[in-house]
Amino acid sequence: MNGIPKENAGDIERLVEASQAGDRGSFDGLVALYQRRAMQVAVRMLGDADEAAEAVQNGFVKAYLSISRLREPKRFESWFFRIIANTAISQRRAGKNRTEKIKIAGDCENKKAFSPEDREAGKELKEAIQHAMLKLSKKQAQAIALFGIKDLPQDEVAEIMGCSAKAVRWHVFKARQKLKVLLKDYLE
Repeated sequence: MNGIPKENAGDIERLVEASQAGDRGSFDGLVALYQRRAMQVAVRMLGDADEAAEAVQNGFVKAYLSISRLREPKRFESWFFRIIANTAISQRRAGKNRTEKIKIAGDCENKKAFSPEDREAGKELKEAIQHAMLKLSKKQAQAIALFGIKDLPQDEVAEIMGCSAKAVRWHVFKARQKLKVLLKDYLE
């Protein structure tokens, strides 16, 4: 459980077991622990904070409704992130054909340090990256988004995706190749 300190792993298992027994407060505890990382995954996959929030909310609902079927409470984290990733992918696929401009989540943290031209160039680059991400296959987008988060190692991404670490490396490699071509105008 890379995102949660090791000393809390037992606490997570207890929260999962209590949630499975119907304790809503325990599930609320899991939400509090995983909401931030779930948003990070969803934003990376969807590129829009509002869409990501919707995907995370839907993912938590799915997890709540099916937590009783989780056989190994110690595997909650990878099980949960698989739900979040699949929910985001489904939402991404559903919105792929929309014609409105994609909003990019998260402005520059230090807006005053950048000129208006720099902010516009940054916004343009973020939009280009998000459009390029939409052109990746489902597995490529999932692998690059999950692996791109510093605290998710390839083995954990593999577990979330339901494939081998070697397959994750392949999907990340192919995604990077494709992104390099799609973003060639922005790379120096």
